[in-house]
Amino acid sequence: MDDQQRFNLSRYKHWIKDQVRFSDLDPLGHVNNNAIGTYFENARADLFLEVTPNWPHRDQLFVLARTSIDFRRELHLPAQLRIGTGVVSMGRTSMVLVNALFRGDDGLAYCESVSVLIDRKTRKPVAIADDLRVLLRKYATGETEF
Repeated sequence: MDDQQRFNLSRYKHWIKDQVRFSDLDPLGHVNNNAIGTYFENARADLFLEVTPNWPHRDQLFVLARTSIDFRRELHLPAQLRIGTGVVSMGRTSMVLVNALFRGDDGLAYCESVSVLIDRKTRKPVAIADDLRVLLRKYATGETEF
């Protein structure tokens, strides 16, 4: 997938706003790569809270199994950010999410991640219930049927 597709604003159905904080900066004044990962984490958490209220205090919760971030441009303070999230696919117990980080309409970083639904007590994967699948389809990127 090329950057034009990755940073197509219409691809993302869930959005949050964030901002660069002084604590996000490295000694050169760039936003640290770990801070960018935190922006993506905040976006995932906001989606999980929307589709599973009281996350992460439920009997079943989504946990991160894999993440991959492509950094496209430098980011500095000050900056108002928007992070888009989309669901690419769902398996029996997991789903693939994509995120893109924007300053205005400029795409700065891209993330692909896998989240797994687990049982809080057993820590084992559990099937994503049909009603939750329906809620998650609302955020589908349109690229994959599930």
